[in-house]
Amino acid sequence: MPKAKDSGSARQIPVSFVIQYSPKEIASRVAELGEEIGRWCSRVWEESHTDVLVVPVLRGGVFFFADLARQIPDSVEIVPVRTEAYEATVSGVKKEKVTVHSDGLAVKGRVVLIVDDVCDSGRTLEALEKDFLEKGAREVRSVVLIRRLLDKPTFVPCWVGFEYDGLEWFVGYGMDDGERWRNLPGVYVIRREP
Repeated sequence: MPKAKDSGSARQIPVSFVIQYSPKEIASRVAELGEEIGRWCSRVWEESHTDVLVVPVLRGGVFFFADLARQIPDSVEIVPVRTEAYEATVSGVKKEKVTVHSDGLAVKGRVVLIVDDVCDSGRTLEALEKDFLEKGAREVRSVVLIRRLLDKPTFVPCWVGFEYDGLEWFVGYGMDDGERWRNLPGVYVIRREP
């Protein structure tokens, strides 16, 4: 596959990768989100004297989570979670199912912030919120780096870094293309040849 140089480094990336959000744009937006979310975390502490429980969704949300957590001025507790999305056929109708792997995650009475990379349909975030509320969380909010603009979203996060109108696949900054290129510092879209 032909490669192109990553701007500002010697990294060789596929030519089909087109930069969508540069490291500088991401850093600026993450700092703004950290400030907004930090104000909320401060209120939670003042009201309850408990830290917000921050739950990054593995694996794609890890880069965004790490940068965001460092921008929140107050202490937060961190517990990652893993999810799996798959299609199941129920009575002849295909439905997307999301399995939440949150065993041992004590959320009862806690205020929770879910951190993920992308919100497409929103089913993963919806399943996580439902799971945490059923387990007794006092409040659940969510933040994503990118929200894909769809006609009928299932779920809308509380905070969004960027909104994207299109169906291209994202790669970099934690997001992968066939388990590759998660470690790119920016977010790229993959332009498929016609």
